[in-house]
Amino acid sequence: MFYIVTTICFLHLTNLPELPVCFAQGFVKYGFETKEECEVKKNNLIELIDQDLKDRQVSMILYCTTSNEIEQRDV
Repeated sequence: MFYIVTTICFLHLTNLPELPVCFAQGFVKYGFETKEECEVKKNNLIELIDQDLKDRQVSMILYCTTSNEIEQRDV
């Protein structure tokens, strides 16, 4: 299975704009059978949220990876 993993950074959350506050290893719990399917869904998600993130001065990195590469925790 392949999953979309994210790192999200808030660019102006602190008094020091050059030091964003970032959270890594977020992931979409829904898995995809192939990397190609994951990439298509990831790109669709990027297109959907891109302008909203820019408007809020938030940056996000998204990539597809296998479940073996994700440190999974129940929270």
